[in-house]
Amino acid sequence: MKQLTFKQFWELSEIYTAPLNLFIILLGYGIAKFQFNSRPSPEFFLFILIIVMFHITVNIFNHYMDYQNASDENYKQQTNIIGRDHLDLRFVRNFYLANLVVSFLLGLLLVWRTNWVIGILGVIGFYIGLFYSYGRRPLNSLPIAEALTGTASGFFITVVSYYLAVYQHQVVTAAMVGKVFLISLPLVLMMFNNLLANNTCDLEEDIENHRKTLVYYLGKPLAVKVLLSVYVFSFIWLAVLVFAGLAPWTILFLLLLFPKNWQSLKKYRALQDKKTTFPIVLKAMSAIMVLYPLLYFVGTLFY
Repeated sequence: MKQLTFKQFWELSEIYTAPLNLFIILLGYGIAKFQFNSRPSPEFFLFILIIVMFHITVNIFNHYMDYQNASDENYKQQTNIIGRDHLDLRFVRNFYLANLVVSFLLGLLLVWRTNWVIGILGVIGFYIGLFYSYGRRPLNSLPIAEALTGTASGFFITVVSYYLAVYQHQVVTAAMVGKVFLISLPLVLMMFNNLLANNTCDLEEDIENHRKTLVYYLGKPLAVKVLLSVYVFSFIWLAVLVFAGLAPWTILFLLLLFPKNWQSLKKYRALQDKKTTFPIVLKAMSAIMVLYPLLYFVGTLFY
């Protein structure tokens, strides 16, 4: 087989998750606008294109490496789309390599139009994205996977977006970057929870494939308690950000989500299942990942 149907591309690239990255980018710009009333530059829009392209690349690469590294034949033939749909391995490999080359060239263009700071951040981002599933001990098989990926997605993307919005007019300091981290923490934690829930539901499958994630060491009961505790802390942190003057008051509308989402998460607490209760977690966390940047940006319009 030498081509993909749209349905196969949809699942292999997981392009349906790409819009979440756009909201993360929006948060970075929202912070810049809140602090300095900045406007997006052409480089900002180039960065958006790079993120979407690299997102597709990483997801295809992850499916490819998960298939290659899997020890469980049932996973390879029934779960992974490559084996399930009998996709040609060489075609899949060439497809992600082509996307990687395009992403890399666009990244070089962005560095050329900006400076070495973006180059360093880009190298770190590319490294985490590619080595997440590559090698004998890929990052997704280690107990740091949840925290590292949450930080890379929730903070790195945000801070690059912020930097591109302000670097031409402001000298970006460590203190400014620190504030961006504090503001992006709700996104980092929601991404962490998504991965923690995913790995909790996949624990038995991960053990079969020699992946020792954080859940392997915590055990399912404690992993569920960690997820719920992180979720509660995230809402407390929203109020802290507003009272500290780091975020507009509009993000407090997110507090209205808590009662309903907390009630729905009780189903996940009772049963950790990929098909029935994991989507509940995904929906609860994704609501914050979408609405938080939106409400933050809307809030900047009142300042």
